[in-house]
Amino acid sequence: MRLRLTVLSRPSWLLAALLWTQVALAAEPPQPTAEAIALDEAIQGLKDETLELNRELQQLEDNYAYPPHSALSVYVGSVAPSSFLGDIAVSIDDGPYTRYAYTEREARALFEKGLHRVLRANLEPGPHRIRVEMNGRSFKDSAAPPFSERAEGVFEKGEREAEIEISFGRGGKVQALRNYKPGSKDDPRVRAADFLNGDERHFSAAMTLLQLRQEQEGQKLPADYQWRLAESYLAFGMRSRAEALYRELAVTTTDHLALGRARLRLAEFLYERGFLQESATSLLRMREKLPEPLQLPWQDLLSRALMAQGRYGDALEVLTEMKNGDKQSPYTRYNLGVAMINDGRVADGETLLDRIGRLPPTDTESLALRDKANLTLGFHFLRKQQGGTAKPLFSRVRISGPYSNRALLGLGWAELAPQGEKQKKTAIADPEPEDNPLKGLATLGILINPARLEGDVYKRVGLRSFKLEKVKKEDEDALRKALVPWAELINRDPMDPAVQEGMLAIPFALERIGAHIQAQQFYEKSVELLEESRRRIDSASQQIRQARMVETIVRRDIDSEAGWNWRLRDLPDAPETFYLQSIIAENRYQEALKNYRDVRFLARNLDGVKARIAAVEALSQSRPEASVSATQLIERARGIRKQDKPQIKLKLRMDVLLTAPYTPPSVPGTLPPLQLRLASAPPRFNGVRERSEQLRQRLSALRGLIDDAGNEQAEVLKDIALKELAGQKKTVEKYLVESRFALARIYEDRLKGDAP
Repeated sequence: MRLRLTVLSRPSWLLAALLWTQVALAAEPPQPTAEAIALDEAIQGLKDETLELNRELQQLEDNYAYPPHSALSVYVGSVAPSSFLGDIAVSIDDGPYTRYAYTEREARALFEKGLHRVLRANLEPGPHRIRVEMNGRSFKDSAAPPFSERAEGVFEKGEREAEIEISFGRGGKVQALRNYKPGSKDDPRVRAADFLNGDERHFSAAMTLLQLRQEQEGQKLPADYQWRLAESYLAFGMRSRAEALYRELAVTTTDHLALGRARLRLAEFLYERGFLQESATSLLRMREKLPEPLQLPWQDLLSRALMAQGRYGDALEVLTEMKNGDKQSPYTRYNLGVAMINDGRVADGETLLDRIGRLPPTDTESLALRDKANLTLGFHFLRKQQGGTAKPLFSRVRISGPYSNRALLGLGWAELAPQGEKQKKTAIADPEPEDNPLKGLATLGILINPARLEGDVYKRVGLRSFKLEKVKKEDEDALRKALVPWAELINRDPMDPAVQEGMLAIPFALERIGAHIQAQQFYEKSVELLEESRRRIDSASQQIRQARMVETIVRRDIDSEAGWNWRLRDLPDAPETFYLQSIIAENRYQEALKNYRDVRFLARNLDGVKARIAAVEALSQSRPEASVSATQLIERARGIRKQDKPQIKLKLRMDVLLTAPYTPPSVPGTLPPLQLRLASAPPRFNGVRERSEQLRQRLSALRGLIDDAGNEQAEVLKDIALKELAGQKKTVEKYLVESRFALARIYEDRLKGDAP
């Protein structure tokens, strides 16, 4: 969230721009426009249609390629308490082995009770043998050698599909699956969906579950199925479908913890998509019946949704009313500190941010959070004209990190700013304790070591030594100290806005103490640098219009089904990427990018569907018709048909009026022969060719709609990026105007000084 910082009273346009554009946390965007909402809903509808098309094609393939009387499905799971499955090989009746190697993410999905269908085949009814070889490794001890397991078993194939589960661990185990309730947590297809979701294949997981629902048409599926389908829908960004299922479950479920987690996920989806008010309202409804295990994530998400709307007082109430500050994460505590400062509890907020700025680092994320807290608090004290307090805060920031350049800029300004009064609270700017967690890290504090001032600091910034008259010694000393971090800063990437501002900060400070010639030299360098930056921004804008960066990002995960769970892990090496790092990190761009990725995935999926339809048609034309007698077909139908055995309840009573024993009528020993006759021809034949043609027609219409949606979503991404670049260009041009104005003023002063 954005920490509101007002401009310093120092007459510096540069510092004003810095405080607003570089230090304050970026504010969340406004609510999505009506056009963006309509496009998002249209994409959800396209996902729904694509899922249904895939489901129907899968059913056609299964019915034709794997009829129930001969189908075999072999699943693999893992029960090993501390081991990952690496690969598996399965053989039926001494035939060739089918092999599959697992990624670490797939192995984790198996470890979490998922099932992977490793083999599907056709077998004749009767007994069969299965052999399995499995290799795995320990995930607790990476140095431990890999190990293997072998298992085998015999199973009886009936007229229904045979389902076999292979368990990795505990010596290996092969068992035939039976006696499970379809759609329950023991159903292998439900567990297969768990595996697919664990591997972030949410589209495939949803299709697997939809196919199961189709097979059980007319029967009510258990809550286990409904939960899994809703989770798959939401993970693939189909919020409307997921919300409808969760609403149904809320009426019947007794698992309030699971329902609370689902509502949190929905609220998080709304928050990231920009529906801030709707997200906050949904979370506030949970307040009265909030399960205790969900209090911390509920506080964190609701506070962020409120702060995004500028409701700092409400966020402060949410974060403090439960008196659980000792259990909150550092990220939540950071938001609490920001809310306190913006709500007027400045001293409390300062103390809290200072503590976060001193946290012992545990990973790269905690390092970045600590740097952010110190940077934000440092500029907060600069605004209050307390440079002496700000200096040690900037000094805690790492020399190399995402916030180091801005901290170098702030550290220089802290040397020139009024030092201010000593803080009453002891937690700010006090000497580091003996067990200083930062002593093992290279922080900016080493730059303000007095030894750094012994050399010629002017030479470090590219100036010759010079002397000034009528300048107070303390002013020149302050300038020399400010030049130390700025000398480090201006030698970094010249396209970084903080580096550019450093190039302008130096001549501003030089001009302030009367070093006009030296200031002129720096302003001239700055003008060249800013002109180059403007040219590069124009070039980046042109590349954005060609969608090169977005295509590079999408191409890296072109077949990923991660949907809403997808995260951008690295950025492409493109010129425009540099200028868009901040906007790419925002939810509004990330969510628009996810939608674009999903549309591209749908397009590729439909291309694959087209090839699968052609393959089914080719198979139907080339495969000879099997000679099966009517008796065999009847027996198969009996084997597949569900045996409905309704229970009959009899109510008995005593009767005083007894009659003669009942004698049933005689029944002939043999039934008369069954009389069969031809049924009338169906009005429309619906074979493989006809069904595939229907799918092809739907595919053609859907493909065009997906292309249109992809083009619209690409324009959304371009618009966000181009507006960001236009804002940066406007800032650069403002810097150019001020730099040239400063140069003109210096030239004028020199002309006046040279005039007779």
